[in-house]
Amino acid sequence: MNRLNSIRIAGFPLPLYLGILAILYLCMFLGCVPDGMVGGFFLLIVIGEGLNKLGKTLPVVRTYLGGSVACILGGAAIAALGWIPEGALHTADAFVNEQGFLVFYIAALICGSLFNIDRDLLLRATVRILPTAILGLLAGCTVVGLLSMVMGFSFLEGILMIAIPMTSGGMTAGAVPLSSIYAEVLGQNAGEILTRIAPATVLGNVIAIVLAALASRIGEQYQERYPGLTGNGQLINDGRKVDRRPPAALTLVSLGTGLLVSLAFYQTGELLHHFVAVIPTYAWMIILAIVAKTLRILPEELEAGARSWGDLAIHTWTAAALTGIGITLIDLKTILSGMTLFYFVTVVAGVLTITLTAALVGGKIMGFYPLEAAIAAGMCTTNMGGSGNVAVLSSAGRMELLPFAQIVTRSCGALMLTLGGILIRLL
Repeated sequence: MNRLNSIRIAGFPLPLYLGILAILYLCMFLGCVPDGMVGGFFLLIVIGEGLNKLGKTLPVVRTYLGGSVACILGGAAIAALGWIPEGALHTADAFVNEQGFLVFYIAALICGSLFNIDRDLLLRATVRILPTAILGLLAGCTVVGLLSMVMGFSFLEGILMIAIPMTSGGMTAGAVPLSSIYAEVLGQNAGEILTRIAPATVLGNVIAIVLAALASRIGEQYQERYPGLTGNGQLINDGRKVDRRPPAALTLVSLGTGLLVSLAFYQTGELLHHFVAVIPTYAWMIILAIVAKTLRILPEELEAGARSWGDLAIHTWTAAALTGIGITLIDLKTILSGMTLFYFVTVVAGVLTITLTAALVGGKIMGFYPLEAAIAAGMCTTNMGGSGNVAVLSSAGRMELLPFAQIVTRSCGALMLTLGGILIRLL
């Protein structure tokens, strides 16, 4: 019994955690999980912390994937296998995607990570990361187009139906509007086109998550032998001094301040998006934070509060957020519906090519650490928007790269949507 009590999940001894898990499942199958924040938080935290513990404990999973991937893929598997009743699944989906849990979480991470970065470092990295990502996309699209010809498609069709959906910025901001663009030009049903392109979007995201976990292990294993391989979350490696920010003092006042800072930046981003809709809310939020940091608009105590709130979000809600992403956004049935071995190989090759090109360009030309460039400018072009960035960076253990990942995902996603609209007319 003492041995069981020594195992802790979410701070609870294992027997108590199992009791809470039993209460959750009893409520789910009786249909009495409350809607909204109470039921959503309870469901995702309990299941997420359990999956996180399994991912950090099971030998093979612990070594190659880790807790973050276990939360995402475990959540997706639980949903696909029907282990969560329909009513509870609706509660989780509404909480994550309609009631704003992911927005709440990502807003905290963006402000926390942006105000934790040295101002000069932020400016130097921002102007270099987009060219790195674009060159990676160019190489990846070329490889996908060539491999698609082996499957019997044309080079252009492979790019339009696999490469662009995979790199368009997710499902709601990428594949869905892309299917409408294709349908308008081709005179086909948008739903049928979405069914055809969605597997590339979802599969590219999953592969990026797994690659991020493997990249993290590579960095840990070879860092001493190749000291220039990874900055352990620091992107720039140009020989210039980087000022280290002192850890923020965690107080109740600072947490309340940080909460308001993150919500204020998000709300202002929503306001600007209302007037200039072509720029997404998160992109506006990042622009505003960069301007505020560059011009030193916020006093230090407000920046420290934002850092404290971001730290709280990372340490408290990450397992819940990742499990929510897995349960509600990673559809394993969609992946399997359009899957053949060579289709899988093509998507893997595309993600790998983008990743390795970003690492090479970032490391050799842009002054980045190769591993961080591979993650932020490579893998984050093939994920599903803001939630995909969280999943990939959490899997890699490099959440501090979130501002750069958001810049890459939003900018490159818009670029690929535009490219898809132009190329579909040539098909």
